[in-house]
Amino acid sequence: MNITTLVKCLAVCGILFALSFATAPTPSYHEGFQTVDSDTAIRLLTEGNSRFVAGESIHPHEAFSWRANLENEQHPWAVLLTCSDSRVPPELIFDQGFGDLFVIRVAGNIVDTDVIASIEYAVDYLDTQLVVVMGHTHCGAVTAAVDSEKHASHDPVEITSLVHRIQPAVNFVEGEDRNETIKRSVVNNVALSVKRLKEVADLQRALEQRDVKIVGSMYDMHTGIVTFDENQ
Repeated sequence: MNITTLVKCLAVCGILFALSFATAPTPSYHEGFQTVDSDTAIRLLTEGNSRFVAGESIHPHEAFSWRANLENEQHPWAVLLTCSDSRVPPELIFDQGFGDLFVIRVAGNIVDTDVIASIEYAVDYLDTQLVVVMGHTHCGAVTAAVDSEKHASHDPVEITSLVHRIQPAVNFVEGEDRNETIKRSVVNNVALSVKRLKEVADLQRALEQRDVKIVGSMYDMHTGIVTFDENQ
């Protein structure tokens, strides 16, 4: 075999090798599009977050063959309402891939009409059983709400409106450190969003008549750990 033939053979082998990775399905721990109940969904999120924290993310459901399955339908098994903060990407934090999570992101993870409609769509039409509201440490939107209680705001009316929605979660304690107030307000803000969602008539029916759960959670930006509070 001459050098030219050898080079051509190696090139072909290289292409075939690359194609095998591009088209091979990603190993999955929940193959198929079956409905995932809320308890299983929390377990999958917890397991994915543990992999992320340990630096052992598997980045599932990224292969071409899996994405091709999603072209005509989707069956996400968890809804995530979380902050728009660039440091809080849900798919990475929970080590999930295409089609796994129905993600709604808005500064301060607040609940408004558009957010409610998006969640209702996932619950009613995609049969998603779990809704998670995820706050995070060092939240800028909540910080703005805390500071606005003591200082006049000169922000545009749209930002002022968003901050106003968060202010009910801010509860000053006399003599408390500002950072502690922010931490507590972040937790209160998650609980407030969960409460608002549970008061929506359509979602109330889903909670009462189906295996649907709406829970709060908190992402620690330092440790990477997400904790769930199913009692909110």
